[in-house]
Amino acid sequence: MFRSPVVFLFISIFSISCSLADLRPPTLQKEGFNPELKKKGLSVITNPPVKELTPGNWKDYKQIQFVLKDVWHSKFFRFFTPIKDSEQRLRVYLDFEKDAMEVEFLGGEKKGFILGLVKKDPYQIAADTGKVFTGDDEVRVYLESLRLYLTLPWRLTEFPIVQYAGPVQKLGQDYEVVYFTSVQTNATPDTDQYVGYFEKTSGALEWMEFTYRELFSFYKGVLKFGYYEVWNDKQYPRRISILNSFEDPDFVHEIRIEKMEIPKQPMEEEDKVLELPE
Repeated sequence: MFRSPVVFLFISIFSISCSLADLRPPTLQKEGFNPELKKKGLSVITNPPVKELTPGNWKDYKQIQFVLKDVWHSKFFRFFTPIKDSEQRLRVYLDFEKDAMEVEFLGGEKKGFILGLVKKDPYQIAADTGKVFTGDDEVRVYLESLRLYLTLPWRLTEFPIVQYAGPVQKLGQDYEVVYFTSVQTNATPDTDQYVGYFEKTSGALEWMEFTYRELFSFYKGVLKFGYYEVWNDKQYPRRISILNSFEDPDFVHEIRIEKMEIPKQPMEEEDKVLELPE
């Protein structure tokens, strides 16, 4: 569960007192779902000028593994995660067939410790306990968020509602803007919204505005995708920065991907025996 009931209660009360974030671009605020705008939005995603930026399909891989450094510059947001250090190297294993994932700590006091998720059930694996399902919401939210950030560039076409919102210039660059959500076009308290900014000359997803309803109904953040490199004939961002706004000089949280690979073995179902440092 979240670390401090008092802090969580304070955040809940504060959230109620703030208005619901609504990311719909101005061109869509007075309109409902438009099938033609969906076609145009999907075309922006799937037909970029640089063909290597055409999204891959995770289902082709079934499982994928990342080695990355998880870096935090915000102690406040890290407070709501199971990560204790401002920098932590992790091995992240995603299993798309089983809707499961595992995160192994590669250094520090928790080296060898594993956090996992099967559907929405969080667990941990340690040398002294084996595999234990914990029901820990803090772990679940952190793992679900990490998975979302890592897979979002290639899973945008899976959103039920996709709407093209037109061209825009931001920070001196020209972008095509596409709006994403589920359930209904309007803002709702239970459904997150996303607005993608695709660089016009390449088609690369460079920015993504997002909401985080589960923690803060009022919160609007920004994902910055950069350092695209070729992997399996497709380009994929190796740096994912989370900021509070486009103009922020520093990030809240950053994911620095060192390696992407197809794992040699599937994620183990049985409890693992790990050697943790003394």
